[in-house]
Amino acid sequence: MLKPFLFLSVIFSLLGNAQNPITKSQGVSDPHIRVFNDTIYLYSGHDSNPTDKIWDMKDWRVFSSTNLIDWKMEQAISPKNNYMADNSSDCWASDAATRNGKYYFYFSDRKRGIGVMSANKPTGPFTDALGKPLVSPMHDPTIFIDNDESKIPYIIYGDKSDAYYIAKLNNDMISTAEEPKPIIIKGASWEQAPEWMDKNYLFKHNDTYYLSWGREYATSKNIYGPYKSSGAFGKGHHLDEFAHGSFFWWKGQFYHIWCYYIENGFKFRETIISYCHIADNGDIVTDTKFLDEHFKNGVGQYDASWNKIEAEWFYDKSEGVEKKGTRDEGFWLSNIKNGAWVKFANVNFSNKASKIKVTLKNIQGKGHIEIRKNSISGSIIGQIELESTKNEEPQELLSIIKKMKGKKDIYLKFSGNKAFKTELDYFKFEE
Repeated sequence: MLKPFLFLSVIFSLLGNAQNPITKSQGVSDPHIRVFNDTIYLYSGHDSNPTDKIWDMKDWRVFSSTNLIDWKMEQAISPKNNYMADNSSDCWASDAATRNGKYYFYFSDRKRGIGVMSANKPTGPFTDALGKPLVSPMHDPTIFIDNDESKIPYIIYGDKSDAYYIAKLNNDMISTAEEPKPIIIKGASWEQAPEWMDKNYLFKHNDTYYLSWGREYATSKNIYGPYKSSGAFGKGHHLDEFAHGSFFWWKGQFYHIWCYYIENGFKFRETIISYCHIADNGDIVTDTKFLDEHFKNGVGQYDASWNKIEAEWFYDKSEGVEKKGTRDEGFWLSNIKNGAWVKFANVNFSNKASKIKVTLKNIQGKGHIEIRKNSISGSIIGQIELESTKNEEPQELLSIIKKMKGKKDIYLKFSGNKAFKTELDYFKFEE
């Protein structure tokens, strides 16, 4: 019988080009994503070995990606380069931020405190900015820079055994502008969370602040709270109290990233990404249905053999196109007008597909869809004429396409008259 870690190695070797988990046998944990200059950077913890039964975290890792598929390990950040002991195995959760042309890496020294390092590049090399904790005690920092006119930076950290704390940072990003304040969270989700619950994440959408932990979250109109708990993002795929993670926007799409333990009893984790949606009522919905169907495939690539490719799984879109819907109704793309386009990257074709069937809702005016290959101005492989109809039911519209093989970027480009407007639900390829 294979030992657990040998079994895991075999499984990972069989996954081939699978994209969940996003790395193989690297122990990527506590993932925080930051997007700098249109490149995705993953700042993570590093579980040392699949056989570890206690946390053994000797450094942090920085990965980069420009497509959500290929992840390059850019840097290992060692505690010997900050005030922690050279041989420390307490490199707990971290985060990063940029301001004034510099980059800052915030790290946990177990639960003793949070330090800060700085660099001239997102990947480092990072050097200790203070030689001591920025705040202490407690751990697991999130750095949030408000997206209003103030652009005020904050640090959020802590756990339920005491509280999550928040403090405004000074413009230098390495000192606090106020005493940390406890955040009040009300509601059943927080009350039922275990006492050790840590690893927060905070982001803002429109005028609402979202504070998350595990698979739960709470909202407030004031960054300092109080926050009202809202329940779970979703169920399945290790979305539980151990799901340390974060959220991020890239190319107009919203994603959720989190880690999970590979094997019960062993302190070794890997990391998952899925599409995420903010419903019309403000609810966060992690797309676990996508993972149910396409876990190994992961985000950022698609297959022409799928039963359908949902519009809300887009890779990129033109400005103005909006994601709409609810957890119960599902999601789609709205406000599609003349000149709008939606991109689905790396669609894998086997050369059997000879048709595309596009499902639209609420067609108004006259227009057409051009199905283009590899760029918005690439060759047209199919076209569908559109005209308004009094029928309120979704319309399935078909076009013959040129047969293709291999991975292609597919663009749906919409054109029409002044009255033209529609909504995209999903599409699929057929033989």
